[in-house]
Amino acid sequence: MSRASLNRGPIAWMVNNRVTPNLLMLFLLIGGLMLSMQIRKEVFPEFTLDIVNVSVAYSGATPEEVEQGIVLAIENEIRGIEGIEEITARGSEGSAMVSAELMNGANPDRTLQEIEQAVGRISTFPEEAEKPVVSLGGRKHAVLDLVLHGNVNEVTLREQAETIRDQLLQSPSITQAELDGARNYEIQVEVNRDTLRRYQLTLTDVANTIRNSALDLSGGTLKTEGGGNQPAGSGAARLGTGVRRYSTAHYAWRRSLDVGRCGLRQRWF
Repeated sequence: MSRASLNRGPIAWMVNNRVTPNLLMLFLLIGGLMLSMQIRKEVFPEFTLDIVNVSVAYSGATPEEVEQGIVLAIENEIRGIEGIEEITARGSEGSAMVSAELMNGANPDRTLQEIEQAVGRISTFPEEAEKPVVSLGGRKHAVLDLVLHGNVNEVTLREQAETIRDQLLQSPSITQAELDGARNYEIQVEVNRDTLRRYQLTLTDVANTIRNSALDLSGGTLKTEGGGNQPAGSGAARLGTGVRRYSTAHYAWRRSLDVGRCGLRQRWF
């Protein structure tokens, strides 16, 4: 390579003109620093998954009934929608979930609307099934774990945890708070055998009476300031810290009231 070719080109020009390259480097450093102050920085960036979920609640149904009555109907209805790459369905006891994965470049909002319209046209759902819920897939980010402990019983500890959860949900910056590791409430009913014979009752009668009375019917949802959904009401009473005992006579009265004066049944529970 000749000496003349080495003296040509941008590198040679910068060697011979040292002030200009330094000014250019200083300009790039200052410009990069100023732009870095304007870049949006997030610990948990917001994004949406290219998945549309369709969930349907069907209380009391077996997985086979859920598959035949809900899952197959939804799959057949949305299979021909443009933009869907793959459909995944899961049927369990009392609920169904159908997920549609979208193709690359598909419009999620448009596909969501088309799936909502397709599911809304289905008229073969069982009467006991609730209204389908169609939503775009998303992910939850756990920010903080709060652990409670103390020398108290489990009921008191759970009530304190629920109080803290309700207080956290009042903050506009918190959209969701859940309890983890807390066992569900349980009611134990002890029935004396001699008392059952006296009132001509069986354990099946007592169990059916309790089952028909313990109905947990949702009253809808309320939109909180933080953006979360909270239950508006429930038909089931919340269990307190004490224990309430009922005699078999209550169930005997209840059975007799069911025949004639049904309006008094709530008086015994």
